[in-house]
Amino acid sequence: MHFMPDTEDQDSAAEVFWPEGYKLVIRENAPLIIKNTLLKEKPFTAVYARDYTLKYADYPLFIDKLAEMVAISLENGADNAFDDIINSFLKEAPLPPLRVYKHYFPAAILPSDFQKSLSAVIIDEYSQDNIYVYAYGVGYKKTFLIFDDYIKRISELVITGAQNAANDALENIYRNLYLQAPLSPLRRHPRRLKVW
Repeated sequence: MHFMPDTEDQDSAAEVFWPEGYKLVIRENAPLIIKNTLLKEKPFTAVYARDYTLKYADYPLFIDKLAEMVAISLENGADNAFDDIINSFLKEAPLPPLRVYKHYFPAAILPSDFQKSLSAVIIDEYSQDNIYVYAYGVGYKKTFLIFDDYIKRISELVITGAQNAANDALENIYRNLYLQAPLSPLRRHPRRLKVW
């Protein structure tokens, strides 16, 4: 029998993750913001009465579930935007274009104060990240003459990606509820590991 050394502790110590303070901001704030918007609009009262009274004791609990689904989509959309940005770095390509949807469901529109707090965390964490600083110096300095403009664009890309994903989630929720289909399960992405 061959001896295989156990390197799990060493491997774990060598793993480096991307900063994810933005996820904390989303988790602490987004579900309540989305819930309040949905409760104010009351778009699902008929669907709740028809299909969900046995599963959820009252309408606000049902809305809690939907708000949590949209909040998870916000997180995942932010992760996906960061992945697109890193892919641009790796390909030595321009940053991805800002893909703002023409129309959003009201619950997918992030309030400006929430966007500001989310942006502040992204700018704070990623303006100090060595990979983002290096990418600016070698690839984006001509496009963005000032580092702050570059990191603000990173923030805009991430927030737009999050908002688009929230809108997509709401679209899927509306579709499934209309078709009386089960709600699609949503899972958070795992922590993003720096692989260099």
